[in-house]
Amino acid sequence: MKLFLLISLVAISLFGRIVTLDEISKYPKSIAKDFYIWQFLEQETTTKEEAEKAFKQVYRVTPKLRQAYKKRGGIEQLLIPNCPIYSIDDILQRDDISDECVKNNLTPKRISLLDGDQMASIIKKYKNREDRYVSLITMAFYYSQNIEKTLYANPEIYLDIFLKGDTKIRSDAKFNKELNPLFLQKLIKYKYKFEKFVANVIAYGDMYQPIKNSLLKLKPSKQMTTKTLFYLAFELVQSGKEKEALSFFKFIQKYGYYQVERDRANFWLYLLTEDSKYLKFLLNSWDINIYTIYAREELGKPVATNILYEDGFHNYNPIFTPQIDPSNPFDWLKVQKEIAKFQKKKEYQRLLEFAHFFRNKRHIGIYFYILERGYKFRKQSYPTPYREKLKSLSIEDQALIYALARQESRFIPSVISKSYALGMMQIMPFLVKDIAKRRGEKIDLEDMFNPIKNLDYAIFHIRDLQKQFQSPLFIAYAYNGGQGFTRRMLQSGKFREGKYEPFLSIETISYSESRKYGKKVLANYVVYRKLLGKPVSLHQLLDEVVIKK
Repeated sequence: MKLFLLISLVAISLFGRIVTLDEISKYPKSIAKDFYIWQFLEQETTTKEEAEKAFKQVYRVTPKLRQAYKKRGGIEQLLIPNCPIYSIDDILQRDDISDECVKNNLTPKRISLLDGDQMASIIKKYKNREDRYVSLITMAFYYSQNIEKTLYANPEIYLDIFLKGDTKIRSDAKFNKELNPLFLQKLIKYKYKFEKFVANVIAYGDMYQPIKNSLLKLKPSKQMTTKTLFYLAFELVQSGKEKEALSFFKFIQKYGYYQVERDRANFWLYLLTEDSKYLKFLLNSWDINIYTIYAREELGKPVATNILYEDGFHNYNPIFTPQIDPSNPFDWLKVQKEIAKFQKKKEYQRLLEFAHFFRNKRHIGIYFYILERGYKFRKQSYPTPYREKLKSLSIEDQALIYALARQESRFIPSVISKSYALGMMQIMPFLVKDIAKRRGEKIDLEDMFNPIKNLDYAIFHIRDLQKQFQSPLFIAYAYNGGQGFTRRMLQSGKFREGKYEPFLSIETISYSESRKYGKKVLANYVVYRKLLGKPVSLHQLLDEVVIKK
């Protein structure tokens, strides 16, 4: 694996490589660079002055970076540049603090802890500003009148209080109440904040029942995001209001932007009405997902016909091999920028031509990544790289690993996520450290960009998960959301035998990322089982996850 610039023989815990300020200063601003800045800030040898210089180069400030910066003596920062945490006295007395910084300092929780005099002083100081946000959010806590009256002209602030406040604030009768229909219609206009608001209200069950009662009276609207429409539809199903839910699914079927959204709506229209015409709609979809696979199985059709895989791939002899190191995150960044240029210009044929520069064993992930985009996802890739590494495993385990890897990284070895999950199997740094310790190894985090090493660690972790969970669906939830999350989810009553199960549980997993992730991995698993010569029915896999009474 290509290491960057300087390798030191000095060992830090399990990780031997020293990251230097000179090194990170040469990298382009990106999540990849932030990962190296985070490593630099975690090093005990990094001085306060060096930490300050590094932190100024951050592309995206995250809690993880803030915490690491604070360890090196840096002033605690909020999530905007050059905005430390100020005392209330500073906010009241100083005039050199920007309104944006004050806004970020005065969180709902912090305002709720102020006394009446402090709130009154803040309202007085900021009420005549061009941006009245600070005074208005303080008024919401200060005044005893109806919250809808206080914020009638500025309803977005209600959403901010709910989304940024803690459970105590949200549960207060002032905010946790049935909302006036006109005020609710105003909230809908802030579609993405409203989406998060609806998700939170529904996720916490009965805690916000008064608000939920208001939400369940809503009709589908183009002002709502598709996610919001689905949240409300599934809550209506769970509440036994199938007729009202149908109107939401029909609305999404008609207006949904993405194919998978329309597929999801058609699937639920089939479940609720038992009308087979919706299965036929799914048969015409070009997307490969659990909804279309289920419909194809019901109608006796093959899983999919638009699959890209390396048939004869390894016999292909390229004219030349591109000078791109797939294990170098900054080389991958260059490729992504080129892909984005073609996509922006809608030059899909040129994308297909560009893909063929990478048609070789070493760049297999990049090749298929570009190819899918050249085909505008009408053809979907299911490569099976590193067969030699996996050949000793059962077909079931091979299919599971491929299913996870496809969803995690599309087989790109140097992918770094926003939370710094690393490599093809997207392994978190804390997990790398734990596995290395258990294996008695010293390792650099960069070693996770080596796909073979990354697979080693992923297989080790998957073996742990398989001791607790049998279904590929539950293993997927645990791989993405954690073992504790998955255990709690199962203990909460999900997947118990009942009406619309296991589909209703699959659609209402509280953690949205794991909800989407599990469905995709399950579909991948079915496809890979077929490609590896040991097919399995999605119907069978779904039957196996239902917990009998």
